[in-house]
Amino acid sequence: MEELLRKILFDERISNLVSNKIYLLKAPDNTIAPYIEYEVLNEEGSLFAENEEIETNYRIQIDVFTKESYTSIVKAIKNVMKENGLMKEFGGSLYEEDSKLFHYILRFNYESEE
Repeated sequence: MEELLRKILFDERISNLVSNKIYLLKAPDNTIAPYIEYEVLNEEGSLFAENEEIETNYRIQIDVFTKESYTSIVKAIKNVMKENGLMKEFGGSLYEEDSKLFHYILRFNYESEE
């Protein structure tokens, strides 16, 4: 799943907006915004047959960090994720006082046949 996410997130419509600063789990210290962090929050079997998992549901989180507006980045992520069959579950914003960055959180669901 992480390989698929990486391929999706490095779509030029997203990667160009963050200068290819897209990281699994955590950006390196002192990374300059804007950047994206992503992770698989949960992986669970959703359909079984004859004691075999035949479908898996993944819950994915994508975090966008910016010094200014995150709107264009979030819009690009939503569009590309939808095109690739991921369904948005949640979106919301924060302001990180310690880093002085805007932080937008997106969560998606993806169902995969094994």
